[in-house]
Amino acid sequence: MSKLGKKYNLLLFRGSPRSNIQEVEEWNDKLPCDTLIIRYMQEIPAYWRAREEFLKGSWDYLVIATDDIVVKPEHIEQLQKDIDENPFPVISGMMNVDQHEYMKKNGNLNICETLALKDKKLRYYDWYRRETLPNKDIFQVKFAGFGLTAVRRDIVEKIYFAGDGIFKERGMQFGASLDFVFCWHCHEKNIPIFVDKRIDMQHLRASGISKVGERHSEIWLNGTLLELCRHHEKEQFYANGRYYNRCARCKSFT
Repeated sequence: MSKLGKKYNLLLFRGSPRSNIQEVEEWNDKLPCDTLIIRYMQEIPAYWRAREEFLKGSWDYLVIATDDIVVKPEHIEQLQKDIDENPFPVISGMMNVDQHEYMKKNGNLNICETLALKDKKLRYYDWYRRETLPNKDIFQVKFAGFGLTAVRRDIVEKIYFAGDGIFKERGMQFGASLDFVFCWHCHEKNIPIFVDKRIDMQHLRASGISKVGERHSEIWLNGTLLELCRHHEKEQFYANGRYYNRCARCKSFT
């Protein structure tokens, strides 16, 4: 249940391979919504596990923020207000692309009016800059990196998270750029993506050190440790026409 007691219930998911950026961590237990933090797990399995946990629950929106974004209560409150007023299929905040660009007038933001090409060798992001943002607060985009991106339940049900290896007919667990793949899926399914520029966050892209492989993965829901995994139990997982071997508990690939 949303801590704001609003019309729609949000689950904030943070895949956190680092978990050591102080400016980020200090806000996690102060956010006015439910939180699912998956620490020290490979990226794609963490997103798959988050999707499964979300769909098992009764939340209305899965909200995605990477572990290098400073998310504060006012950002969640604005997102909640937006959704309560208009249940967008997908609505996101925005952030600086590179760490040194934060709040600079000509700094790049992680949103684009057009989609880059699927071919990684030809891929180019035509970023919005602060000085080129539309006048209105909420506007439609084709690409929004996972910067407090709220995805409605019916959209989560339709789309699997996948790496960009799928564009070369490889498995879903290959590649990276899950946000880019997600936006392409939305484009192909005619699902609009919106951005509220009032949800303006700091992206500490160059901060922290990944601990994946050094520490056992942890799954935390609202500050309670649900699972500490050592990958003892194995299972096969079927998705997108293929079987994958993974840990039966934390869903990391083995």
